[in-house]
Amino acid sequence: VSSSNKIIQGTTGAEIPLSADSSDPTTDVNRLNEVGITTVFNAFGTGIRTWGNRNSSFPVNAAADSFSNIVRISDIVDESLELAAMEFIDRPINQALVDVIRESGNRFIRSLIARGALIEGSRIVYNKEDNTAEQLASGQIVFERIIMGPTPAERITYKSILDINLLPNLR
Repeated sequence: VSSSNKIIQGTTGAEIPLSADSSDPTTDVNRLNEVGITTVFNAFGTGIRTWGNRNSSFPVNAAADSFSNIVRISDIVDESLELAAMEFIDRPINQALVDVIRESGNRFIRSLIARGALIEGSRIVYNKEDNTAEQLASGQIVFERIIMGPTPAERITYKSILDINLLPNLR
């Protein structure tokens, strides 16, 4: 989940006042966000909130991994899979080991999909071309981690349409 737009409890103000308006890209907070700086937002009587989803690679990198929550998801999944693989270290490399490692990872991935933390289709894959005979003989097994977390709704836009054809609906 994005850390943006969350109330900061106990905060009474900011050191430097920043203009803020969620629909105005020229305000201080939105201009800072446009260069990958997360800041605070205080407008409309909503209290002081975190504001900004992107990390410092943005705007040069505008891909999904410029969202801070996507990087956190990737880090957490990587660390979890590494810890879960510890029980398989030093076991004999055979098809049963490959299958159990892959299924263990996919069971974890499916639990994250069910919780909404990952998008359907995320998975762990064993590719034979990534695992040469020489590599396997040296005790190295490679699995692909193919994941995607949900990106935050960074901007919500309403298109305004005045439709005079609705006037006859008056009662």
